[in-house]
Amino acid sequence: MSTASWIPDDLLAKWLLVVSTLAIFNCTQNYLDHSFSRKVYTKGGAQVTPLSARTFGIWNLASAMIRLYAAYDIHNKAAYDLCMGSFVIALFHFTTEVLVFKTAKLSAGIISPLIVASSSLVTMWIKYADYIH
Repeated sequence: MSTASWIPDDLLAKWLLVVSTLAIFNCTQNYLDHSFSRKVYTKGGAQVTPLSARTFGIWNLASAMIRLYAAYDIHNKAAYDLCMGSFVIALFHFTTEVLVFKTAKLSAGIISPLIVASSSLVTMWIKYADYIH
């Protein structure tokens, strides 16, 4: 079986596969070394602990599972809706950490997930009718 047979044909599905894979790597990083969370929560100080990093890692793993499922079943309404919801949650979380809780500042560590979550959500919203009938 070739590697290509594991890759979805659709561009959005491929994107969700990439985002899922990155989230799995991020989960692993946060379990191995909590300093990765400090790159996101730059103003979090003592609040960025090994426990908070592992919690963030588990969130990444859960979102990766949802997005991975959607990547391989892109026409499934429940999977598509859950995937969109995972991006809404990510946007809410990162935005409130910058604007409300002030544990993060606009730096590379926070801008990247904001761009991924917002662009993915907007694309999924625009393409909804193409995938869900």
